[in-house]
Amino acid sequence: MATAPSSTPRVVRRPVDRARFLFDVAVVAALLGGAVLVRAAPGLLIGPIVFASGVVMALAPIAAATERLLRREGRLVTDGVLAALITYLAAFGINLLVLGPGPEALREAVAEVPGTGREVAPLHLYIACVVAFITLVGFGDRLWLRNAAWTGLVVTAAAALAGHDATLIGVVASFALGRAVAFGVRWLRGSVELRPTDADIEGALAEEGYGPGDLDVVVLDRDRATAGLGYRLYQWLRVRRAARSEGFLGSLQAAVEQRTLLSLAVRDSGIRTPRLLLVRKLSPDAVLLGYEHPDARPLTEEEGEGEAPTDELLHKIWETVAELHRHHISHRRLSAGAFLVGEDGAVWVTRLEAGSVAAADLQLLLDDAELLLTSAMLTDPVRAVAAARAAIGDERLAALKPLLRPAVFSHETRTELRKHKGLLDEIGKQVDELAPAAPEPRAALKGAAIERLRPRTILSGLGGAIAVYFLIGQFAGRSLASMFTGMSWQWALLALAATAVTYVAAAMGIAGFVAQRLPAVRVLLTQLAASFISLVTPGAVGSIAINTRFLQRAGVPAGVAVTSMAVSQVVALLAFVLLLMLLGSISGSSHGTGLPPSSVIITVLLVVAVIAVVVAAVPRLRRFVTEKVRPWFAGVVPAMLELLRKPWRLAVGVGGAFLLPLAGSLALWASVRAFEHDRPVSFATVAVVYLIGKSAGSVVPTPGGLGAVEAVLSGGLAAATGVSGATAFSAVMLFRLLTFWLPILPGWVATTWLQRRNAV
Repeated sequence: MATAPSSTPRVVRRPVDRARFLFDVAVVAALLGGAVLVRAAPGLLIGPIVFASGVVMALAPIAAATERLLRREGRLVTDGVLAALITYLAAFGINLLVLGPGPEALREAVAEVPGTGREVAPLHLYIACVVAFITLVGFGDRLWLRNAAWTGLVVTAAAALAGHDATLIGVVASFALGRAVAFGVRWLRGSVELRPTDADIEGALAEEGYGPGDLDVVVLDRDRATAGLGYRLYQWLRVRRAARSEGFLGSLQAAVEQRTLLSLAVRDSGIRTPRLLLVRKLSPDAVLLGYEHPDARPLTEEEGEGEAPTDELLHKIWETVAELHRHHISHRRLSAGAFLVGEDGAVWVTRLEAGSVAAADLQLLLDDAELLLTSAMLTDPVRAVAAARAAIGDERLAALKPLLRPAVFSHETRTELRKHKGLLDEIGKQVDELAPAAPEPRAALKGAAIERLRPRTILSGLGGAIAVYFLIGQFAGRSLASMFTGMSWQWALLALAATAVTYVAAAMGIAGFVAQRLPAVRVLLTQLAASFISLVTPGAVGSIAINTRFLQRAGVPAGVAVTSMAVSQVVALLAFVLLLMLLGSISGSSHGTGLPPSSVIITVLLVVAVIAVVVAAVPRLRRFVTEKVRPWFAGVVPAMLELLRKPWRLAVGVGGAFLLPLAGSLALWASVRAFEHDRPVSFATVAVVYLIGKSAGSVVPTPGGLGAVEAVLSGGLAAATGVSGATAFSAVMLFRLLTFWLPILPGWVATTWLQRRNAV
């Protein structure tokens, strides 16, 4: 005798719930611990966030420019540099005007930090220039990179506001100025048409064996990401995800894949839809889709102009959509343009780009609601409701009434609805009249929440977001350490420890870019030996020479050794530029008479960019630079590709490239703190001064940059941090004692030891 199956549901423990539990516990612990750290030392948490956002903001323009150059779109990069330069000059001029001869009321409004009385630069030069550059150059279809760049800009702006280094009006104006200049340059210079031409499309079709009129062609390009953005933003704010007829943002590849999947799924379900015969990439930013040309006419032309569809045709349309729903496929754009009618009277479904497979019941209900509205606009509410009732029944018809809201319909239907005032109310009345005895909808069909936020909630949220600004703590770039009198041995020891770290970082920067394993102790001793060699060689020349010789003696082939050193120098240069941009952007305003460090950085970068553009534009200069640089960089790319097979080794090398200047900056900062008595000193500002001084030491033809380094560091510290000249000089002397003079003896010992073992 068969046993009836048990009605008791089976209870399981889902691994995903355990993972979520552990994640939420970790979040709680992190928040509680973070709250304690923020109270004790805000810089420990806020600093890394600002640092990370600065890294993103610095890398994004470089990535965008590199991608454009690889695509041979140098004009965009040139225009971006031009826009950044104009923005810089405009912002700099506005700052001088506001802080100089401008009206007092204007200065108080845009340059005075509320509640502090402190005056800052009205416009943030770095933010304005980066906004101008990335707005003009763009990111193509790399939406994740674009979002990361703008997020970095916003976080950097928030940090400037929190640190009282900018005003809210000034930050907003900086964003607006950058975009205004970018669009102005684009308008005046014109833009290269990157969309595929008719000839490109015809050529692609011919290669596949199709003539110009054989297929219905759809070309998707990068501009689709911003088409209708305002309406999608409205839907994103107003309704929940399942109720939206369009996604907020999506990549080009995702759009192509969605259209392909929907076309195949609908076709496989037996519903008539134009067959997708061709999918072809025309360019990195454009994809061609070719559909068969059906023997059918648009629904609005079926009965003749001005005539409504017959009841029989309405029934066929409802049956077609019902079949679509039986396969759990939603359409989400059931306007009149979504249907074709064949010569045999069969209904075809088109425009599947917004649909989805395995659709939720709410999405299917919203399809029915939009089809009901479309039917009413084509006929009248009485006929439309009657046709819907015959197709889906009273219960489902009653469930549609709460969903008759403009926010959930597609843009085309919503636009057409404006011509039919009061139609939604009339449809609701007809539902009540034609189905007065409709049963209460099942739980699955009732109470579907489609609204995400009401307008009042949106305004409240915006107000709350602005209020958060007034609750953010002090910007973490400022040290909270107490003041010291005289030289502090604790800070001097920290400077000594940071100096020791520089040798470890230099060793990482060499060993990480060599494929074979090197003896760690000898690599480290070679860096000490390089400090001794610098007594008789200018700048970094001695370091490159002794490291190259060490690699050759360690068994690395001569060509590979030279290439490895070239790779390390290229990465070190990139790390230097990135840190200079990053630290300059967060260093805050100058306390002296000089320009703020961020202004110095953006000035240097713009000068370099303009020089690069000029060199690229003048053939003779371009050939000269290419001939000089190409041999040195010839093996860099292959070597990097080889190192990608060993990501941990590459990570060591890149980590050393970043750690070396950071450790040197820490040594100089600790040296300043050992003598500073009056105020905390910004690490970012000192780091910028260190990086500039290091550059001077590399180009001046004196051993170790003697003379030039001391002059640049002393003058830079006094101008950028506001410390006295005597304090700056003492700090630089301590720094040079620890980093240049003190390592001479250990360097001599290391050099002798390595020479005796034939290692250098």
